[in-house]
Amino acid sequence: MGENVETRGDERTDLIVGDTNRDGKADLWVSDTDGDGKADLFQFDTDGDGKVDVTMVDLDQDGNPDEVVSGDGGHAPN
Repeated sequence: MGENVETRGDERTDLIVGDTNRDGKADLWVSDTDGDGKADLFQFDTDGDGKVDVTMVDLDQDGNPDEVVSGDGGHAPN
């Protein structure tokens, strides 16, 4: 869904999967895509439907997003 975003790598290891609104469903995913153990893909379900609504990518891992798109950015959580 939405626009595809470039990530640092082709792997996906979810470092954090969270339920921020305590409804029993994941709504936050923080992932490493290049195997270095550092987060570079951040995804959020903002409306509680179980689907990613916002994706942010931090390609240089400096803590500032390089790209923010609506939808899963072509990287839906497993």
